[in-house]
Formats: sequence, C-alpha cells, structure tokens
Amino acid sequence: EIGRLLFELFNDQVPETCENFRALCTGEKGQSTTSGTVLHYKDSIIHRIVPNGWIQGGDIRGGRGNGGESIYGETFHDEAFVVQHNQRGILGMANKGYRHSNGSQFYITLSDACQWMSKRFVAFGRVVEGFDTLDKLERMETLNQRPIKAIKIV
Repeated sequence: EIGRLLFELFNDQVPETCENFRALCTGEKGQSTTSGTVLHYKDSIIHRIVPNGWIQGGDIRGGRGNGGESIYGETFHDEAFVVQHNQRGILGMANKGYRHSNGSQFYITLSDACQWMSKRFVAFGRVVEGFDTLDKLERMETLNQRPIKAIKIV
C-alpha cells in the first residue's frame, strides 16, 4: 500500500462536479445504463505521473487514460472555473482536451506552478491529508509518464 489521500470537496462552489467525484468514490450509482460501465473508482489506476505537474487517474473504462464516464452520462459540462490551481494538492477533472468533456478522470496537482490549468480544467477540491502519499506517487518510476508498477485505487 502506498497510502491514503483525504480530500476536501468544494461542494458550495461546484456541487455537480463534487457529486460526480463523490459518487464515483462510493460506487453507489452502480452500472451505467448506456455503456454498462461500473461507475466506481475501485480498481481503476493512476495512469499518468508528471513530476512537478500532476498525477492523473480515474479512467474507469479501460484504465489507459483515454476513457471514462461520469454519473451524468458519458461527459458533463464545465460547471465553473472558480478554484485556482495555485498550490500542491488541488483536485480537478481531467477532460478530453476540449470544453464540457468531463467524465471520470481526475488529477491532483503536484506543485503550485499549475496556474495554466485554472481556466481549462474544473478544480473542485484539495488534498487535506496524505501529502506524504502524494510525495510517494510523484517519485514512482515511470516510462513516458506512465507508472512502471500499477497504482490501483482501492
């Protein structure tokens, strides 16, 4: 076990985004009615580590970083860009590279140098416990930003 991360979710600022993440953490929505995907982060992996940048995970479909699904359907809209990416430990939704394409993938910033993300990606929380775990994740050996060893969410 690498460790645990505890997040504070900014439900007052981006409630739909927070609910998507929370429900994917608990798995309470069961299976997607359209794709059959189990809407749960359990057993998904951290598939990308960018040192001094971010870690990324939450592809609940294939685990390679090119899929995922929200509790609202395949994707959902960018709720708001109110949370700044100005510190280590900011939690946000990774998208497909264009607006309003949030699914299940998320990221956690590893430095305070991620301000460029602030108007491109919806941040919705922050790490409040487990910075030692974040340090361990950042130091994991990678090949082309992919961890050599599987890092599974349990």
